[in-house]
Amino acid sequence: MTSIADVLEKQYTAGEYLELEKTSETKHEYYYGKLIPMAGEKKKANRIANNINLKISPALIEKGLEVYLHDVKAAVKPDHIYRYPDYMVELPEDEDAYLVFEPILAVEVASEDSMTRDRGRKLDEYTHLPSMQYYLIVYQEEMLVEFYVRDGQKWTLEVFSQAADIIKLPAFGLQITLEAIYAGVKLEADDKAG
Repeated sequence: MTSIADVLEKQYTAGEYLELEKTSETKHEYYYGKLIPMAGEKKKANRIANNINLKISPALIEKGLEVYLHDVKAAVKPDHIYRYPDYMVELPEDEDAYLVFEPILAVEVASEDSMTRDRGRKLDEYTHLPSMQYYLIVYQEEMLVEFYVRDGQKWTLEVFSQAADIIKLPAFGLQITLEAIYAGVKLEADDKAG
């Protein structure tokens, strides 16, 4: 009998991974032959992604862009790296039913477990995509957003931590406040204050 450990230790080709992922009950990211199981997320992480979706997706869709939450893979480095951003936007030119090849915005809602990967490896991967314009790391335990913006060939970082702070997305003619991102989310700081 094959165990989960055996499956995770096995090296997979990208083709095997993509076929397996179509029917797998557990989602996996793919990194150079290795499957990385996606842990179930907290309700607050899901609410944060949904808040972003509800606030900016209608305007993005009206502009003809495609928007995806959680379950669509980004081909970060085809045949080598596939990721599941919590929220992603792409131009509507891609015809693949399962993959996004040219995301222009990605959001990761960071947990304590994912923080190192979101701020390290994924930051490097996303910012090397020629199509990517914005990458947001949204903390789920405190009101804090790291906002990476492409400026030509360089990337700049802005950090936001106040409810009234406004994140501007000029490529889309949109903006969103931290208050909107964290609407209805109970943060660790709230627990300590109460």
